[in-house]
Amino acid sequence: MKFFADNFKQQFPLFAQPENRDLVYLDNAATTQKPACVIQAISDFYLHTNANTHRSSHRLARRATEMVEKVRRDAARFLGTASPREIIFTRGATEGLNLLAHSLCSRLSPGDEILLSTAEHHANLVPWQMQAASRGLQLRFVPHTGGIPQFERIAEVLSPRTKIVSVTAGSNALGLRTDLPALRAALSGQDLFWVLDGAQLAAHDRVDVASIGCDFFVCSAHKFYGPTGIGLVFGREELLQELPPWQGGGEMIASVDLLASEYAELPHRFEAGTSSLASIAGLGACMDFLEKQDRVAMAMHEQSLVHALHEKLGQIPGLNLLSRGEHNLGIATFTHPRCAAIDLAQWLDGRDIAVRVGHHCAQPLLRAAGHTATLRASVAAYNSDEDIERFVAAVQEFLAHLEVEDAVPVREVHAPVADGSWSPDDLSSLDVAALRNKKSWQDRYRSLMAWARFVSRKDGIRSPENLVRGCESSAWLVHRCERGVHRFAIDSDSRVVKGLGALLLTLLDGKPSGSVSREQVQEVFDELGLAQQLSESRSNGFRALLERAFELMGA
Repeated sequence: MKFFADNFKQQFPLFAQPENRDLVYLDNAATTQKPACVIQAISDFYLHTNANTHRSSHRLARRATEMVEKVRRDAARFLGTASPREIIFTRGATEGLNLLAHSLCSRLSPGDEILLSTAEHHANLVPWQMQAASRGLQLRFVPHTGGIPQFERIAEVLSPRTKIVSVTAGSNALGLRTDLPALRAALSGQDLFWVLDGAQLAAHDRVDVASIGCDFFVCSAHKFYGPTGIGLVFGREELLQELPPWQGGGEMIASVDLLASEYAELPHRFEAGTSSLASIAGLGACMDFLEKQDRVAMAMHEQSLVHALHEKLGQIPGLNLLSRGEHNLGIATFTHPRCAAIDLAQWLDGRDIAVRVGHHCAQPLLRAAGHTATLRASVAAYNSDEDIERFVAAVQEFLAHLEVEDAVPVREVHAPVADGSWSPDDLSSLDVAALRNKKSWQDRYRSLMAWARFVSRKDGIRSPENLVRGCESSAWLVHRCERGVHRFAIDSDSRVVKGLGALLLTLLDGKPSGSVSREQVQEVFDELGLAQQLSESRSNGFRALLERAFELMGA
């Protein structure tokens, strides 16, 4: 059956808003947009049903309780288990993984081992690190090549002390799918718990935990068109029965005395406090919505998009694709040697294309691959071939712009110095007034990118003590006083940060103490409209540079 992305997209009100009609949204691995039925279900809950569940006898409480338990039954079917008692509501996959880490590790002994992979999201890494540190456990990792786990070699690191295997079903940074049937075969017969982080998988495939064979499965609704603030944990009932609760409080108890308590039956013993009831209502609507879709046709459409994305990006000279189009959960991740990923992301935002840039909460994976940040484009079923064309064309336009800028001769800048000494860059030809007179933000943005070429690379100042905290991309700033005037030098991997740094130094470098105030510099920043056009983190980065500069001046 053919899938029509445009028809599907019409069910998502965000795209119908005037400010979003031209939006190309390619940040779906972070969060997906919400169909009208999900938004309506959340509103309807507050309009007609709002009350706490289980503990009250009035009709609103009964209705809310019925809703929650119906959604729990629907969630059991959604994940492929027959028992609603095996479904726990959490605030998301992160909370679910923390719950499992705490409860499972409480059963382990010092020296027992937890097996992870280098491809894990921080949410499936940090909780296990915390438990290992507090309980004397050992973390081991699946063998990898350049950060890519070699799950076929998992037997090499399994041992009698391996008690937990917790791995991703699909990388949020690279999109690579884990071979789950092969992993099940490798773990079959082992005396251990198998936890599967399915946050990315649930967005693109039907989930059948019985077929997968895992002991525990976690996911977040906001990754598959549902609301934020609600996630699911599946656990085998016989295993959940043996686990202690993670959090204590209301809702998870049967009775409480001053010195001891009796816990509620499954699954409520793991759901302390008041759940996000409106989000649960939205989750129910989301699962109903997905049940009405042709999930096979949706998946084929997404695969067509991700193949086209990789094919077109692969034709751009110099572009370094870290992801691959095969066995991919809808993600393309790349870098380019001529620009920082954040500079390209800012350019794309100016063309109404939303992507994600950074380490994607997968720092060990990116470091093993030799990177600190990448640009990630991730697709959903409402994306189209036109979206891919616009995205690739904008990337090409940006790189072409850099090529033109780099071809313009620039006055020789000071040579890099590697011994810790430095010389200020010559910024005398940069004209703040000319920047102010640019007609549009795009023109100012191009000018800032061009200004970056006047800032030389300075390996000698790239040290932790010179790093400016609060910048979106790493920036280093140094200062000294020469004959009563302040001299500065800056460096960054980001052209925009360099350009912003050059703007700052045109106002401060070579000036005597007290001649320029923080307020005067901030006023120039505001007059140029930078606060309105730059991301909040970029604006905060400029302010971090500003504060660090005045701190170095002793002002």
